[in-house]
Amino acid sequence: MDGKKPRVAIVTFTDMRDEGISSDAVEKHLRDRQNELARFLAENGVSVIDPLASLRVGGSSWYGVRSFQEIDVLLATLAASRVEAAIIGAWTWSPPMLVKEFVRKLDRPILYYSENDPMAGSLSQMSATCASLMEWSVNRHALQHERNFGDRKAMLSWIRGIHAAAEMRESAALLWGGTYAVKMEQLQDDIPKLKSFMIRDILMEDQYVLINRAEKIIHGQKERIAAFYDWLTGHGLVLQRDAKMVTQTALAKQAALLLAARDRLRELESENIRGVSIKCQPEIYAEYGVNACTLPAFLPFAENEEGSQYAWPTVCEGDIKGLLTSMLFHAINPDVPPAFGDLVSVGDDHIEFANCGAGSVFWAGNSGSAKDVLPRVRAVANIHGQSGAAYSYHGVAAEKITVGRLTRINGRYYMQLGAGKELDSRTFLQRMLGDKEPDHLAGTWGKVVVNLGVKAESFVKVIGANHLSATLGDVTAEVEVACNLWGIPVVRLDSDQEMKRFYRDVRTVAQ
Repeated sequence: MDGKKPRVAIVTFTDMRDEGISSDAVEKHLRDRQNELARFLAENGVSVIDPLASLRVGGSSWYGVRSFQEIDVLLATLAASRVEAAIIGAWTWSPPMLVKEFVRKLDRPILYYSENDPMAGSLSQMSATCASLMEWSVNRHALQHERNFGDRKAMLSWIRGIHAAAEMRESAALLWGGTYAVKMEQLQDDIPKLKSFMIRDILMEDQYVLINRAEKIIHGQKERIAAFYDWLTGHGLVLQRDAKMVTQTALAKQAALLLAARDRLRELESENIRGVSIKCQPEIYAEYGVNACTLPAFLPFAENEEGSQYAWPTVCEGDIKGLLTSMLFHAINPDVPPAFGDLVSVGDDHIEFANCGAGSVFWAGNSGSAKDVLPRVRAVANIHGQSGAAYSYHGVAAEKITVGRLTRINGRYYMQLGAGKELDSRTFLQRMLGDKEPDHLAGTWGKVVVNLGVKAESFVKVIGANHLSATLGDVTAEVEVACNLWGIPVVRLDSDQEMKRFYRDVRTVAQ
């Protein structure tokens, strides 16, 4: 999936009547409008498929699609191009029946686009056709088509959201150790249901796969462990060794678990795994004697001691919905490995989350470069497990951040979603806690603090788990597009009014 662009078709229709309004001037107008839109999309990172380019050759005076036979020719071209969606340009009048036939046979997400042009009849065509699609509702894309009236920025968000949903549909998630840690019901899910509409597969492997391979690395490939820690310390990460937790034995096991995970993911490349979970507790951190914090710290980071790598979104405890949320964020925003962590504190001015021992070290400096983030990370004694380091850092400020959580209530999915600011967690927590900060619950963990501009009471009443995921920037529009495609309602965590309404309505339905 790395580097893939959204693949979108643009199709323009025209009047099919010989005595209709079409003329050479009108057809040139259609061609110019479609070509100009194609240039805009290409300049913004979209791979544009123009099926009319091959249909209208040889000097034909017609440009827009005007017959059922031409629709079949277009569909053959689009099938070979593996398009994810289609944009229909409403530049002049054309019969709704042509568009209906195209939508019926394509069966892909549709965006109907027009601009205000009182001389072209485009608004009349758009409103007539879109109304016909919804009344007809031959498939979900006819019913759920998107309408866009000249807002090209919103069009790009729609395309990115559709692309992310398409990427998710072809991806797999891998749960080492399965799900349902510490008897937390919200970590489980209906896997066959999720595979029916959101993701291709959710795989499970016993954590012994990693433990067995880690032992082989410890006893036969010690140079790989040394290379990993040389890379960390060479870039400025501080190892705070002690006699109990951050010992040579513990560090070797933690590195070996990470290396084993990377090796296993390479072996499973054909599965297209784009997110993982490590259950960790209790089997690894109790029975194997060390916590597995190197996985959530360094799997979701684009560099390692060997060079570049795919940054796998990584969660803990078999949290399926948390992993899917992180994978969706990453599909939309692939340059940012999502943050993931436990809710630690909340006030009217902040929400703090910090993963159990480690989160992606990207968030130590909001950077994918080791030289930028590793000097800001310390390996310190974890508060969990028989031994092992936690990877501690303070998240830095960013103007825009998106947080989210897929949740399920009484069998129905909701996406809880909000955009706000990321705060400098060191400054904020020192101001809030003073000298207590190093000793509070997540004092040794990687901390992210955000402000969604809402009251703590509203947030606490509705949040659907003790875990949050986050990515940089405001990608709420893209997430909403994907969720609309999946039929999942979005609940805004950055709106007190919406959270209060959701809290009331869900409790009413439950009764």
